[in-house]
Amino acid sequence: MPILATSVTASEELLALAVARPFRAPYLPQVIDWICRSAEADCERGGPGLREGVAEEVVRRLDAYAASSGPGRTELADRLTDARHAQAVVRAQRYRALAVGHAGPVRRQRPPLAGAALRRLAATAGKARVLHGEQDTVVILGGPTGSMVFHPISALETQQLTQSLRESTPAARQLAGDVERVLGRHVRMAGGDELADSGVAVEARGSEVIVSWQEPAGLPESGRHPSPWEEGGLRSMCETLLIHHGYKSTVAPGGELAVHLCEIV
Repeated sequence: MPILATSVTASEELLALAVARPFRAPYLPQVIDWICRSAEADCERGGPGLREGVAEEVVRRLDAYAASSGPGRTELADRLTDARHAQAVVRAQRYRALAVGHAGPVRRQRPPLAGAALRRLAATAGKARVLHGEQDTVVILGGPTGSMVFHPISALETQQLTQSLRESTPAARQLAGDVERVLGRHVRMAGGDELADSGVAVEARGSEVIVSWQEPAGLPESGRHPSPWEEGGLRSMCETLLIHHGYKSTVAPGGELAVHLCEIV
């Protein structure tokens, strides 16, 4: 679906959010692909004015299909609802996350989260689990491990938090080296032969180590669907490797793995 290559407008982002996860209904992905391609073809024939509104036309046709009697219509309608709800509640550009478990808040510092990334999390969680609080706070209700609260922060607060996280402890830097050696024997690491290479990145932040997938903009695989990190299973593989070598990790709000000094097993 070429229309999903870059999410610039609200309609393009809505489409990306709605189709980010695999569908359960048979043939629904093919139906959506046909709708996207037919809308693009019709708009292309309509001239430059219509070409600029391809995403809006795709959304209109998806809404029409979701309201029809076609197979998979209920799942598509739910996805569109979840995506619209995510766009409605996540209004700020940057957020700070706070985990709230059954034993109370966990005040470990977490990296700032971009609004676009939080919208992806909210759309994945679904409308029923995403609440909009006072001062544009966003709450994603969790299961047995608790929930996540996201507070909007300013550009200055983002800069201060990022700087604080970069000031890693010596123990975290040593742990990062150990983790990088463990993963480097099994997966492609960021950097490689060229600094622009994509791959798994390991970074010490504060008292923890972050393992993530790095995709420099401009590479052919940058932004592709499905992501090799999540849908491609690379994150699960890294998590398994860490467990095998005695490390315990958790999935952070941004999708990366966080290895904590206090959680080495």
